[in-house]
Amino acid sequence: MAQRPESPPARPAAGRRPDEHPPGDPDGGRARPGLLIGRVRGVPVYLSPLAAIFAVIIASLLAGSGRAQLRDASDAIVFLVAALTAVGFIASLVAHELGHCLVALGFGLRVRSVVVHGFAGFTEIDPEPGSPGREFLVAVAGPLVNGLLAGLGFAVLTGLGSDSQAGMVVLDLSVVNLVLFLFNLAPGLPLDGGRLVVAAVWRATRDRPRGLRVGAYAGFAVAAAVAIWGLNSSGGSQLSGLYTVGVAAFLGMGAYQSLRQAQVRVRLPGLVAGRMARRTLPVAADVPLAEALRHARAAGASAVAVVDADGNPVKIMNGAAVDALPEHRRPWVSISEVSRAVEPGMILEADLKGDDLLTAIRRVPATEYLVVQHGRPVGVLATVDVAARLDPNAAARMAGRR
Repeated sequence: MAQRPESPPARPAAGRRPDEHPPGDPDGGRARPGLLIGRVRGVPVYLSPLAAIFAVIIASLLAGSGRAQLRDASDAIVFLVAALTAVGFIASLVAHELGHCLVALGFGLRVRSVVVHGFAGFTEIDPEPGSPGREFLVAVAGPLVNGLLAGLGFAVLTGLGSDSQAGMVVLDLSVVNLVLFLFNLAPGLPLDGGRLVVAAVWRATRDRPRGLRVGAYAGFAVAAAVAIWGLNSSGGSQLSGLYTVGVAAFLGMGAYQSLRQAQVRVRLPGLVAGRMARRTLPVAADVPLAEALRHARAAGASAVAVVDADGNPVKIMNGAAVDALPEHRRPWVSISEVSRAVEPGMILEADLKGDDLLTAIRRVPATEYLVVQHGRPVGVLATVDVAARLDPNAAARMAGRR
C-alpha cells in the first residue's frame, strides 16, 4: 500500500514540547513501530513484531510441505530452506514499499517512514501526491518491483531448475512476488490498485475526494470477494479459511478508513487558520489563572495568550493543563504555569488553509497554535477545532480526554 489513510491531528505526548526530541532520537520523539533495520535516503525502515511472527508461521508451513519435496534432505536443511523463503518473503514486502518510497522521494515528497508488518506494509508520505499522474506512479511502483522480482526469479529458474534446494527457494519467492504483484493491483483501496482507481477518477473528474470514494467502495467489493473466495477454496483447512477472512477484514477496514479520508477531503476547503482562530485575551505572565479565566469570559474570549512587557505573545494557555488543575488551586497558580512557550512551529499564518494547514499542524503537534497576520497576532487556533471541522466524532473523543 502506498500511504497511510489520513487521520485528525494527534495530541502531543504529555510533558514534552511538540518539537522536543529525546536525546539521541533521530526520529523526532515518535514511538518506533518496530525494529529499525536501516534507512534509505534518510527514511527509516521498520519491521514490526508482527513481521517476525508472520515469518515464523510461514517458515513452519513451508517446512511441512518441504519435507515431501526434499525427501533425502535432513530436517536442518528443510528448515533452512523454509527459513530462507520466509525471510525472502519479508524482503519482498520491504522491496515493494521501497518502490513507493523512492518514487515519492523522486517527486520531492516527504516520506516519514516505511513499516512492514509481515502481511502488509505502509509507506507514510506527507504531503500526498499532488496530481493524478504522481498518484498513479507512486502507487504502481510497489507492484512493479514485485513483478520485476518475479520475472527475474523465473528467468533464473530456466538455468537453475526447481529440483534443487536453491531452486525451490527461488521458485517459491518468484511465485510469492507474482502473487504480490497481482494481488496489490486488485482495484480497491487500501491496495495499490485502489490508488490507481483514485488516480483515474481524479484525472477524469478533477475531484480527488470522488476518486477516494470510488476506490473505497471498490475496496469493500474486493474484501467481500476475498472472503468468499477464501471460504470456498480453503479445502477444509480452518487455518487457511481464517487467514483469508482476516485478510478480507483488513481490506474492509482499510476501505472504511479511505472512505473517512474522502469525507475529510470534502471538508478541507473550509479549513482556514484565520477563520477558525479563537478570540484571545492577552495577559501578563504573573496573572493568577482564575483571574485570567474570569477576564477572558467577560471579554468573550476562549483562549489566553501570555504576553511580554512589549505586548508580544510568548506563551499560549494549554487547555488540557487547565482542565487537569482543580478549581480551588486556580487562584494560586499563575497563567504562565499552565501555558506552553510559543515555538516557531506553533506560529501559523492566518491565510494558511486546507492541506497546507494540516501539514503545518502535523509537523509540530500541539493543542494550540498562535495565528498571526502580517506578523501581528490575531488569535489562537485549537487543534480540537480543526478536528471538529474534519471529524466531529474525533473531536468529541479528544474533548473527552481533556
